[in-house]
Amino acid sequence: MRCKVFKTKEKQTIPQTSEKVKKRKNKLRENIESIAIAIAIAFAIRYFVVEAFKIPTGSMAPTLLGEHKNVKCPNCGWFFYADRQSESAACPNCQHETKVSIYCDNCGNRIRYNWPAWLWRSGSCPKCQNKIAWTDLSNRVKHGGNRILVNKFWYKFSNPKRWDVVVFVYPLYDLTCKNCYAQMPDTELYEGLRCNRCGSTRFSKKKKNYIKRLIGLPGEKLQIVNGDIYINDKIQRKPDYAQDILWMPVYNSRYLAKEDAIPIWITDSSAWTINKESLTLNNVSQGDSSASFVTFGRKITDQNGYNNRSGSNEMGDVKIGFDVTLAKGSKCLELVLKKNNDVFTAIIPADDTDVKGCLKKAENVVTEKDFHLQTGQRHNVEFSNVDNLVSLSIDNNKVLVFDNDNGTAPEPRPFDTSGVRFGGSRVNAAFENIKIFHDIYYTHLSSGTWGTEQPIQLGEKDYFMCGDNSRNSNDSRVWKFVPEKNIVGKAFFVFWPVDNIKFIK
Repeated sequence: MRCKVFKTKEKQTIPQTSEKVKKRKNKLRENIESIAIAIAIAFAIRYFVVEAFKIPTGSMAPTLLGEHKNVKCPNCGWFFYADRQSESAACPNCQHETKVSIYCDNCGNRIRYNWPAWLWRSGSCPKCQNKIAWTDLSNRVKHGGNRILVNKFWYKFSNPKRWDVVVFVYPLYDLTCKNCYAQMPDTELYEGLRCNRCGSTRFSKKKKNYIKRLIGLPGEKLQIVNGDIYINDKIQRKPDYAQDILWMPVYNSRYLAKEDAIPIWITDSSAWTINKESLTLNNVSQGDSSASFVTFGRKITDQNGYNNRSGSNEMGDVKIGFDVTLAKGSKCLELVLKKNNDVFTAIIPADDTDVKGCLKKAENVVTEKDFHLQTGQRHNVEFSNVDNLVSLSIDNNKVLVFDNDNGTAPEPRPFDTSGVRFGGSRVNAAFENIKIFHDIYYTHLSSGTWGTEQPIQLGEKDYFMCGDNSRNSNDSRVWKFVPEKNIVGKAFFVFWPVDNIKFIK
């Protein structure tokens, strides 16, 4: 028997377990690297491009909201915002005062509501067991501030523009003495500053981000006069996108009040009929051609609802708008805005009525343009006087603009007077969806008068900032200028809460 011996080469194998461990290590390393890169990119975007901020206070209300209360007026159904610390809120539309306190009306104890409030919609006082209905409780619940996005590289490529909404580092610091730990809030940090307690010059500082609207640019002479902004003695008019945001509501006929302390409309003849949500004029059949008017019965002040009844400056910068339908035979529609001694009247003929026939009794006609309203059709009409510019728009088309500015800053006035009325001669018309607004009014502040009493000169790298909530804003009127180096970026978008998502203008 022959035996054969075969020589074989043993195949060397790597244990399977070691391969798996290596693959796991590679995947783990890849995941860690991916996460690290993502974090690095996120930090780079946050530092150089876009950063999210939360609005803490109501200094920009109602444009941007800090912690606040959502209020629905029980008298007319108007929805508006109120300051988080408000005990009551006055509706801008009907002036009804609504209780918005977070404390029980019976015993003064803090109200407890079932969380989350939007889901359970009920609450009570734990002390006196008083149950709070949701219609009342919903006006008392505090809501968080808007969360916004800020473009941090925008001003790397373009200069800041007047009326931009800007985030910047507050020019005053909260200082803490490193020697004795004394607190020095809202303090200007300069060379040689010493601690009030121990005389040390060593401080740790805490910076804060603020958000305001940019009013004054480097190198300008600025003064706030009678609620308006004057730069180098010339009034500064807001661009349309900013003006649309800064119109504050005064009245809306769609929100009918159950009770009126003051009559909304005052008529001068029996030709007027005041309906539930509209007004009707019919003086076509009257023998004479004299005009008949209805006048807004309330004073128009700089109240905006957010600050309850703190508005006290009567406004002359106002806008009225409505939908009007003229019947056959109507001749001339008229709208009148009054500011102090100035009276501006827009006279609009109907159909083929001769415009000169409408103007035959008018005095001091400063401009004339041939346009008409068509009878039987609904037209939207808006008439405004703001920043010494009078404008008339029909169906969203600006048909007339009159510049009433004389090119110089006026003398400060203790108050303004105003008036709003409309009507016409030989008119049969229905007026619906009537809205009245007032412009933002930049006020004097008890805490600071920088720029409000005398003109001020901005340096070559200084900016002047003001809050849209002019009566309750800690801004440049108090602490002067914002240095260029303190500007963080341009606020451009509200991303939270969902029901308030919008681009910032």
